Amino acid sequence: KKLHIKSGFGRDDNFKVELKSWDDETLVGAGRRFREALENIEGVSGIDDNVSTGQTELRFSLTPQAFALGMTTSDLSRQLLQAFGGEIVQRYQRGKDEVKVRVRYPHEARRHVDDVLQARVRTPDGRVVPLSQVAQIEPGLQRKEITRIGSLPAAYVSASVDKQIITANELVNTLERTLVPELESTYPDLQIHFAGEAEEQRETSGSMLTLFTVAMLAIYILLAVPLKSYIQPVIIMMAIPFGIVGAILGHWFNDMMLSILSFNGIVALSGVVVNDSLLLTARFNEIKRSANEKSAPEAIVEACTSRLRAVLLTSLTTFVGLLPLLKETAPQAQFIIPAAISLGYGIMFATTITLLLIPSLMMIREDLLAFFLNNRINNEYELT
Repeated sequence: KKLHIKSGFGRDDNFKVELKSWDDETLVGAGRRFREALENIEGVSGIDDNVSTGQTELRFSLTPQAFALGMTTSDLSRQLLQAFGGEIVQRYQRGKDEVKVRVRYPHEARRHVDDVLQARVRTPDGRVVPLSQVAQIEPGLQRKEITRIGSLPAAYVSASVDKQIITANELVNTLERTLVPELESTYPDLQIHFAGEAEEQRETSGSMLTLFTVAMLAIYILLAVPLKSYIQPVIIMMAIPFGIVGAILGHWFNDMMLSILSFNGIVALSGVVVNDSLLLTARFNEIKRSANEKSAPEAIVEACTSRLRAVLLTSLTTFVGLLPLLKETAPQAQFIIPAAISLGYGIMFATTITLLLIPSLMMIREDLLAFFLNNRINNEYELT
């Protein structure tokens, strides 16, 4: 028997589930159910597991008659080992080699299980009796390997997933919705942990969400300081959600699943889509600060018309620069295409929305400022 104590398994598969329980029958039953479920799901192949019933074995226990005859468990095990495994009775040197003489039953008398059942043993008083008279024999199964995770016996089921059909996360969600509740009710002591790519994506998504939040805070500070405003950075950053929508639509247009690299592209996209909004807002502030004293609608129209070419060229050149990568079919390029899709399509969609959304939000801001300013003037006049 081999004993492995480790925290995971060596094979690198898209999907992997770890099963832990003190009961071997629970591990075998749950492992088989997972394997059967995976075999019926399209896009799943290369299913592998370490779930096995093991080798057959015979378990011996002494009968009351054996105890009455003075036999012990060590006596029984020693005699069976001598009969079928052999006992070394002599050693002698032949040249440079040591030769061992082993005595045991003939080969014909130790080939089958029935030979064990028909064996005879010697009692302490010298009598030879059938094995069945002094021992109860029960057949059983013994696992070849025992794998432990966190001190618990464990088994695993792994598989390769075709991401063009189903992703590892979708597979895990399907199993958690259908199979896992059934297994938890059938095997109360069973612990189920989904590892593999799904676990890696959960860990990466958690850290990426934290980094995304920090990035948004940094972008806000970098915009608020030069603009000297609390509201305008929020208006500029309103383009970010629409860039994310564009990234998702880009994956849909290209019939590609969202992946970790897709989210990396979205994080990068968040720092790029604010450029167009910043161009419009900065130009609007310049016009408002000029000596022309134009009204807010006039300043917004002039800012949009004067910066339209710059906004379009910025977005189009970025998208055109990414286009060859989006059309690349080489295997080496497939790794970064999801990030390029997020960045390219997100910029184009966010630019279209920016030209409509940002002027509207700036006008709403000006109307609100005028409204609160008028209310303040009226209140001061009433007080006087």
